[in-house]
Amino acid sequence: MRRVRRWLVTAVVLLQSVLSAAMAQSTSGSITGLVRTRDGGRAPGAVVLARSAATGAERSGIASATGLYRIDLLSPGEWTVVARLGDALASEPRTVTLHLQQTLVLDFEIGSALSESVTVSAEAPVVDPARTQGELRVASDFIDRLPLNGRTFTDLALIDGSVLPSPRGDFFGERGSVLVVNGQSGRANSFLVDGLDNNDLTSGTALNSFFSQQVIREFVVLTHQFAPEFGRAGGGILNVITEQGTNDPAASAFVQGVSRRVNTPGTFVDSLPRTADIDDTDSRLETGFKIGGPLRRDRAFYFMAYEHQADDPVIPFTGVGRDGVPGGFIVAPNRDDNLFLRTDFNLGDSQFLMLRLSGDHRTTQGLNVGGTTTPESGFHLNEKDLQLATSLNSILTPVLLNEARLFVGTSGFDEFANSSRPGVDRPSGTFGGNNLNLQLRDEDRVQLVDNLTWTRGVHTLKFGVDVIRSRTRIHTRFNPNGNFLYETDAPFEPGDCGDLNASDVATYGDNPIPCDGTPNFDDDGDGVIDEKGLIRTYPEFFQLIEGEPKADLWDTRLAWFAQDTWHAGERVVLDYGLRYDLDTFRLPGSTVVPSVVPNGGADRDTDNLAPRLGFAFTPKPNGRFVIRGGGGLFYDKLVLGFPAVAAITSGTQIGLFFPQGEALEITENVVEQVGIDAIKEGLQFPANLILRFSTGTRLDTPYTSQYNLGAEWAVGAHGSIEANATRVLGYHLPLLRDLNPPAGTDPQGVPVHPRDGTVGSIAAIVTEGRSWYSGLNLGYRWRGRDSWYSASYVLSRAEDLGPDPLKGGISLPPDSNNIRGERGLSDADRRHRLVLVGESRLPWLGLRVSGVVQLASAASFNVTTGRDENLDGVTTDRPPGVRRNTGAATPLGPINEVRQKANVLRQQVGLPPLPIITSIPTPPRFAQVDLRLSRPLPWGTQKGAGDLFVQVFNLLNRWNGGPIEGRVISPDFGRPIGQLGPPRTLEAGLRIGF
Repeated sequence: MRRVRRWLVTAVVLLQSVLSAAMAQSTSGSITGLVRTRDGGRAPGAVVLARSAATGAERSGIASATGLYRIDLLSPGEWTVVARLGDALASEPRTVTLHLQQTLVLDFEIGSALSESVTVSAEAPVVDPARTQGELRVASDFIDRLPLNGRTFTDLALIDGSVLPSPRGDFFGERGSVLVVNGQSGRANSFLVDGLDNNDLTSGTALNSFFSQQVIREFVVLTHQFAPEFGRAGGGILNVITEQGTNDPAASAFVQGVSRRVNTPGTFVDSLPRTADIDDTDSRLETGFKIGGPLRRDRAFYFMAYEHQADDPVIPFTGVGRDGVPGGFIVAPNRDDNLFLRTDFNLGDSQFLMLRLSGDHRTTQGLNVGGTTTPESGFHLNEKDLQLATSLNSILTPVLLNEARLFVGTSGFDEFANSSRPGVDRPSGTFGGNNLNLQLRDEDRVQLVDNLTWTRGVHTLKFGVDVIRSRTRIHTRFNPNGNFLYETDAPFEPGDCGDLNASDVATYGDNPIPCDGTPNFDDDGDGVIDEKGLIRTYPEFFQLIEGEPKADLWDTRLAWFAQDTWHAGERVVLDYGLRYDLDTFRLPGSTVVPSVVPNGGADRDTDNLAPRLGFAFTPKPNGRFVIRGGGGLFYDKLVLGFPAVAAITSGTQIGLFFPQGEALEITENVVEQVGIDAIKEGLQFPANLILRFSTGTRLDTPYTSQYNLGAEWAVGAHGSIEANATRVLGYHLPLLRDLNPPAGTDPQGVPVHPRDGTVGSIAAIVTEGRSWYSGLNLGYRWRGRDSWYSASYVLSRAEDLGPDPLKGGISLPPDSNNIRGERGLSDADRRHRLVLVGESRLPWLGLRVSGVVQLASAASFNVTTGRDENLDGVTTDRPPGVRRNTGAATPLGPINEVRQKANVLRQQVGLPPLPIITSIPTPPRFAQVDLRLSRPLPWGTQKGAGDLFVQVFNLLNRWNGGPIEGRVISPDFGRPIGQLGPPRTLEAGLRIGF
């Protein structure tokens, strides 16, 4: 992994010192309200002072002519607030806890003498009348006290019922769940850390750099929001702020782990063939520490943390491997080391500086293994990340605030296939090398952001820009020995003569072909005399990709916004404004495939202007009922992974050969016996049998049009009920489409391309996709002194025009001429989802218990033939008349027609017939209960407290089956071929504070 050049770092640091009036995502909170006198009149000119005991920071605001004040840019935490008028009168001081992105309404009555000093603790209202967005807020104490498998804090976003885990299928090796918000792609979210972009620019599915659970101070998941300062997301926003040191020195250490001796493998793993020397239960050890405190009281602070994770999960699979064994499991060792250092400085009373350095090194095994994919076809991964971030918040005047931020980062992503042997894909399993043999990716990036906030009476205005400059270097290598696709599990059978002719195929078709060899003799030694040849046991196609393509991708992403938060009276809050996004990346002209079919050459998409409006209306003065809603446009980002496919394959030969049509005896065994070089000498790929990658002539920025309307009611003193209806329409979503699709074959079974017969298929990234989402969210929250509970339910329907084109391999639609006909349920559609979460103190020994219950209806699944019906080199074709993702509702006639055709061959080779399908089982629903039991271990002061805890994941040991085998020619059709979530797993841990 290359380092960012020193001259670049120096130049950027100098640039930040003179930067002004730009943009940053919110990392703070605000306090606003009215200041009145005792007789009820307004108190213009009153000074409202807020002070943080933790850091010594002081901020103030001045009441306007109407008595309205506002203090912005307050770091989340505890603040003591008081209002004063002149030299004689003051309000009672009030201590409040402010959260990330919260606007806390705090009214004051002035009339007490300044000598009075009683401080009153003020609780946040049950219903927030100033909030226009839908959100899930998770503070550090929630993270520490909820059951969390693997310490991946982003998984806690799933306790919001409207946030779904992406269906199984690897993107690029994410360690946590890939989140689906509002029915959009797992790439449509944005991850922010301390107000800076932390997205993987290539895949866009997760945090670019991992952060330990220890360093997370608070995060907010925005499921629908209308502030233009948040962008580059058509789905959700996950906004994270990290821990900082305070005036109180503190330290803690922890150790926790999973032992194989106290856990069971679960129903699914127990059903698989066992290997004597492989453990069948997970093991894990995680340990770390954190320490923080003052460098100089009220002026300078430090915080440091380190975490090590050693995880050895069991990964099951059902595929038949090279050894002929149907399924099994492996242990995949994963290791991670994470270091974090942050310093904060109060530079006088008007400037606040933050410096953060973090690094992460991770190795992961067993990627892409599961279902019918055996370990030989998997990957292992090595990742490194190093980040430097800084921010400078300046109070220019009491009503004019500026935030400036800088990010410099470098990361490396090295992915290696587990095997370079010829790849084999059969109905019962995939083994051998993966098509992608190697991927080396380095990324350097610099980001400049800043925010100018101007408070003017009842208006709070923000203006800004955002610039990300990146360079991504990609080097790939494909399987040097090629890949074979078979339509049957029957062994290759060329007959006793061992050499069929193409003319024989034309004469006999799919029927056995006489090929006796020596009469009355078993030429191939398999016990059958004068054995006939079976052309359908030949590979459907052989794919060989030559070249080790490389590409340097330079990209600049620009954005600006202007917004206003307007308190239009005491009962209405409006968030509205405008945002503009521009991505300057363009593919070089060399990526255009020479053809009469238009492709490539996409220009920049420049018309990405997004207006937004959100509102909160409080009908009654008591503030216990709020109506919220809004609408707007939300431009996403076209992640570099999509155009990179065209960039790195430019000039690469992706040859397709069809042994069945040519009656050519070439198999994986032949390749290994004679070597691929000998094969290439006698094998030529005509131009019309070479698959090429490109893009459409336009690459538009994906965006969504979102609308939301909801309400929240206070219930009693501590509870609230919330309901929200959401409609999201997605446009210009990326799909992979064949611009030169085949239409039938010639007499030798070679595909014919009528648009341009001089070239083969052109698999192009196009932005022609659409999505449709409707959701109704119902929620209940209750919080007491020692307990809290919440329930979140969503009823939704998500549709789109196709799956993610690069998830789990390349996917082309069966009919590239009819993209609109691909409309169907999204892969992530789950009609119902319910999440129950809570924590409570038990009456014994100071014990505390928390839990998470997740219930969800079954996901849809796609029914395919398992064969390459249209000869485009991709096996996602469906039976005639079957729509996408129809699952258990698929008509049985087309399914049985395909199975009957497969049974002809199975009978010829002695395999048991596939039974007639009379009904398709409804896929299993998802249900999981996680529990955490802890006992505080206080000694010394409260800050030195620790706890002893036990966590149980999947308490009921339920097997949540998935994904579903959708290939009609598979004996497992309609049944789960994997597991979603762990078997019952017990983890124990200890945390000690100092």
